[in-house]
Amino acid sequence: MVFVVDDLQIEDLSEVYVKWNEMYLLSRSEKFKESDLENFQISNSHLKFPKLYSWIRYIVDTIREYRAINGYTTETYESLYKTYVKIPYRLSNKKEVEKQIMENVNKKQ
Repeated sequence: MVFVVDDLQIEDLSEVYVKWNEMYLLSRSEKFKESDLENFQISNSHLKFPKLYSWIRYIVDTIREYRAINGYTTETYESLYKTYVKIPYRLSNKKEVEKQIMENVNKKQ
């Protein structure tokens, strides 16, 4: 797959995409070898992406403790954030926002 940004073909970005997908597919495995877990903790680039850092930092211990991580995702929390923070914020008049959000959330419950 080739990414095109401003009519430039970016091979490095394509490579990152491929490696990310390989890592993701491996993370969905039912069984892991110790070498797989060690590879999860390696970050040659030293880039600081919060979600990736969190994944690298915590996922290995989770795998060791619980084995497969098929249900391990941030989608649940992102969905809750959207429902209970983002949408109510947009509905507010932007004055005393926290109070309005709490009132909106309490109405839903």
